[in-house]
Amino acid sequence: MAESFFLPYEYVDRLINPGLQTSAGPVRLNQYLCKDRGNGGNDSATSFFKNFRWVKDADGINLNQHVGGSAIDLALKGQGNDKTFVKIWNFMLKNKDLLDKYKVEVCGRANKDGSKDVEGKGKIKQIYFDKMSDRAALQEMVQDRFFGMDCIGFVANFLIHTGEWDKYHGVAPKNYPKHVAKINIDDIKEVRPLDFMVWNGHVALVDWVWKLIDDKSAQIDMCQSSSGGPQCNEYVTLKETGGKGLNGGREFTILGGTPSPPVRGHFTIWRKEGFWY
Repeated sequence: MAESFFLPYEYVDRLINPGLQTSAGPVRLNQYLCKDRGNGGNDSATSFFKNFRWVKDADGINLNQHVGGSAIDLALKGQGNDKTFVKIWNFMLKNKDLLDKYKVEVCGRANKDGSKDVEGKGKIKQIYFDKMSDRAALQEMVQDRFFGMDCIGFVANFLIHTGEWDKYHGVAPKNYPKHVAKINIDDIKEVRPLDFMVWNGHVALVDWVWKLIDDKSAQIDMCQSSSGGPQCNEYVTLKETGGKGLNGGREFTILGGTPSPPVRGHFTIWRKEGFWY
């Protein structure tokens, strides 16, 4: 529990502007990826990692050993750390011959019935690296949902980035008030940067509070990973409602924003004790 010297927008910039630094240049992690089928699934990632994590390089070291099994498991479900992605990508760039060993499925979002949406099949090297620059190939793989980050992964890895957590803790959004941010904020005048915006199935962070508009409204920036990947939504109108939500907390809602926040509806706001900017 300590002061943060980073705001969430700075972590968004690390991920997407200009992106994560690889041996081929920066690659933007501008993709939402979630294991949950209702949120699109992770079929491309599963197709890739199930074989490639075990392929050995010239020194007899496989990706699983190089990066760590639990780190890959997290990347597979959209909760990988930024440093993990860099290690994976640099391993791929150093061992491009290994990308010719297995075929993968390039998949879109899971269909509404939960089935796979297979858009193509082939070997990674042939689909991507033989057709474009290394950097462009990795970026295209991000777009094709081999790599990405969900809302839980974004918030957890921001907490690691800023030093609040020393390791990953997997917490479902609805359990944030119980396990992570236990102080309920029920007055819009009390909202601060680094407060947690908690829906039943989504979590985001207040990045900045610009001004109070009136007794029930404020203008804020917020950061999250949702449809479109990690993002900062600027000049969002935050409105206090009269309703009660998760764990009895005051419900808020949002309007406007640039770009428009993908997740709307009612949510509660919580603060982690001793965590401030």
